[in-house]
Amino acid sequence: MKKFYGREREMAQLRDIQQQAYDDYSRFVVLTGRRRVGKTSLVYRLMED
Repeated sequence: MKKFYGREREMAQLRDIQQQAYDDYSRFVVLTGRRRVGKTSLVYRLMED
């Protein structure tokens, strides 16, 4: 995995949403941003944890 810095706040938000989904709440998330800013890496890191 590539180095991953400075996304603690975003990871915490995604983990909260993930936990809500596990707790049987429906959630829909859209990640937006410029090209090559780490959107896909953020999701991969979430799936690894």
